[in-house]
Amino acid sequence: MRIIIAAAVCLAMASGCSGLYSGKPEKVKRPKTEKMPEEAPTGPAEIKWVTECKATFQEEPAGMIAKHKKNEASVRPQIEQGVALLENATTAESDDEKAGNVKQAINILRRVLDSAPYSPKATYQLAVAYARARRKECSKALLKRLAALEKYPDFQAEAKRMIDSAQEDSTLKLFEKEMLEALGK
Repeated sequence: MRIIIAAAVCLAMASGCSGLYSGKPEKVKRPKTEKMPEEAPTGPAEIKWVTECKATFQEEPAGMIAKHKKNEASVRPQIEQGVALLENATTAESDDEKAGNVKQAINILRRVLDSAPYSPKATYQLAVAYARARRKECSKALLKRLAALEKYPDFQAEAKRMIDSAQEDSTLKLFEKEMLEALGK
C-alpha cells in the first residue's frame, strides 16, 4: 500500500511540475494611447451676481421716526432671529439648507425694517443676507441707507458700529470696492 501511495505522489509531482519558463509565452497587447484630459482652470470660481434690485429701501420721513421708536423694542428679538438664521446658513451642510436659512433671514429682516425702518443693525444684517443671496444691488442699496442713518443723531453710534462691521465682513468683501463706495468711504 505504501508503494502505491508513493508511486501516485511521484507521478503527480512529475506531471504537475514543469519549468518556470517552459511553454509558449502569452502575447501581450499594447494598450491604446489616449489623449490627456485638459486641466480645468484652477482659479477661483466666478460669482454670478444679480445686477438688479426691485425692492426700494427709501422710507418716507413723515411719521417714520415715530413709527420706528414705537416698534424698536418689539423688533429686537426678530433681528436676533434673523442674525441666528444667517449664522446657521454659514454652518449648514447642504446648499438647500443654506439657501433656506438666508431666504428666511431676508423675510424676517424685511419685516423688521417695515416696522422699524431706522434700525442700523437690521439694515446691515439685511445687506449681508442679500449679499449671500448674490443680490449685490440690493445689498449696495442697503449699505447706502446704512451710511445715511449715520447722519441721524439718534442712530449715529449704532450706524457707525454697523458700518465698521460691514467693512470687515467677508461676505461684503466679495465686492469691496462697490461696498466702500456705497458706504461713502
